[in-house]
Amino acid sequence: MNSGKKYSPVTKKSKLLSVIRQKCPRCREGNLFTTQNPYSFKEGTRMHDSCPVCNQDFKIEPGFYIGALWTSFPIVIFIMALLSVLLLAWFKLSLNYFFVILTVSLFLLQPIITRLGRTIWIYIFIKYDPGAKSHTSKWGIE
Repeated sequence: MNSGKKYSPVTKKSKLLSVIRQKCPRCREGNLFTTQNPYSFKEGTRMHDSCPVCNQDFKIEPGFYIGALWTSFPIVIFIMALLSVLLLAWFKLSLNYFFVILTVSLFLLQPIITRLGRTIWIYIFIKYDPGAKSHTSKWGIE
């Protein structure tokens, strides 16, 4: 079972945890966004130009994050399905209450969904490099 390679949680950081924490995909240490608060009115979706730790460029090309719509859409569908099961099947709410709760929930979660979509999108294109802190290049694209 063991192929002789030793894997340590310290040397290879969890991709899922790094996505949830919205860390740089290359070094998984630097923050993608300038503020940790997604509900900050002016700063909520503002991203660093590059990673403060490994200097990975986050502005890969103009319009790059438009593709994040493709990653945020499944998140919205998952939330809608989960709320549908909970509210309609479990709590047996009427459709009027269901649609109000669904609309308000998705509206309130939109800043989080937007940031998570962007994070997943950049993780698709940037490869993890455990030694990224020592590199000076901005390009970690596969």
